[in-house]
Amino acid sequence: MSFRLPHEDSPLDAPPLADMSAILVVDEDPAFQLGLKTFLREYVGFEKVFTARSGQEAIDFIRAEPSIEVITLDYRMPGMNGIEVMAALAAQVTRPLAVLMITGYASEELEAEFRAHATETLLATHFLTKPVQFEKLEPVVLAAHEEVIATKRRLRERELAAAAEAAAALALPDDARETESSAPSDLGSRLDAQGERLAAVEQELRAQRGKWRADFWRVAFVLLLFWLAGQFGLFQSIAPRWTAFKAAAIERVGEWKRALESPAAKDASEAPAAPEAAPTAPEASPAPVAPAAPATGDSRGEPL
Repeated sequence: MSFRLPHEDSPLDAPPLADMSAILVVDEDPAFQLGLKTFLREYVGFEKVFTARSGQEAIDFIRAEPSIEVITLDYRMPGMNGIEVMAALAAQVTRPLAVLMITGYASEELEAEFRAHATETLLATHFLTKPVQFEKLEPVVLAAHEEVIATKRRLRERELAAAAEAAAALALPDDARETESSAPSDLGSRLDAQGERLAAVEQELRAQRGKWRADFWRVAFVLLLFWLAGQFGLFQSIAPRWTAFKAAAIERVGEWKRALESPAAKDASEAPAAPEAAPTAPEASPAPVAPAAPATGDSRGEPL
């Protein structure tokens, strides 16, 4: 039994990419389509995400929708396989496209055949194996989108340079062509400056998406931990310990409060401090003894 996924026209809260590029998910698995489509819209920032279940349906989408610039392509699908889709795109589509092949039947031969169909405008630089983690897929998709932007910029610069040279050759006389030869270089400088501004805007948007995504996964991880704790009865097992700890804490606080409010504690806090002892005078040193006078007579008072 097969069914088509509904197309969502209303944008979600994810910040769209700067140039509103679209991406096409080509896969016969409806579950993989739905998961990848949701991830690309909500977390990567593609406002338009189309889906196709066969190669011919994918080619019809690409012809009808010029905003499609990135394609995720499966190998085994009803009708045309992924390599046949690459051959048809190389022969029929001239605008820049980046194709990421995501398959569960990966091999070195298949990867080499996929890359062999690459052209100047059909970019085939990313080959991934299922199962793939969507978080690791985001930088690959953004890199493919940047490759498309760089290719479009290069082709546009080439066209403008050719047009400027042709206009200069037709409009200017031979003696004035040399003085106006710097016009293409000035045009190229302006295009480079515009490209740098676009790159800065895209870098800022990627930084914002990375911050929002990190916050989301942190909250999801915490909620998952709480859910697992509830499933395994962790809260029920720690409830008695928590109750005992809370009761012991309340009892200890009550003891401290009663100790502070006891009369002994109040008397100790209200008793006046003892006066300091007065300083004692230093002890007097003994008076010096005068030396005895030398004797000048005998004991009867007569001179010797």
